[in-house]
Amino acid sequence: MNINAILEEIVRKGSIYDEIINTIISPRLDLKPELISEIAISFLENKEKIEQVYKEKYFKYYFINTIRNQVHSNTSSFHKNVRINDYEFIDNYMLISDDEIENKIVFEQKLDKIERAYSKTKKSWFENLMWEEYFEKFKSYRQIEKEWNIDHISVFHSVKKLKQRVIKNM
Repeated sequence: MNINAILEEIVRKGSIYDEIINTIISPRLDLKPELISEIAISFLENKEKIEQVYKEKYFKYYFINTIRNQVHSNTSSFHKNVRINDYEFIDNYMLISDDEIENKIVFEQKLDKIERAYSKTKKSWFENLMWEEYFEKFKSYRQIEKEWNIDHISVFHSVKKLKQRVIKNM
């Protein structure tokens, strides 16, 4: 599927992606056009990567993380207008329609693969803690910075380096 078809599916009313966006930004649906605009800009800047992610069948996972980063990042352009603290969308999106069961299985298999690779990866206690805060508790780098009194750049680099090692183990 090419990037234009992917973007059309994202904005199609009633699509799984439309439901995910609605769930995440509810009750501020008035900000939906801006969020979609930011996502489209990001995806168009990375056409080949997005098409590859879609082809490898983990686009929903990537899409959710993209939205999460747009909504929860202190540095995203979307952040200027909205701040959302509802993290239940990852569980909720799975229940949207019955015909998504196969995609749920694929999603869970990807998560299992990541968890196995993570468990095999050598990491320091600090990297382990930052991974947990960022990926498992869905905190932004700025939130971690405030809570742990650690510069957000240090958190970013720790998560990034560990993520690269986890990917190598996959």
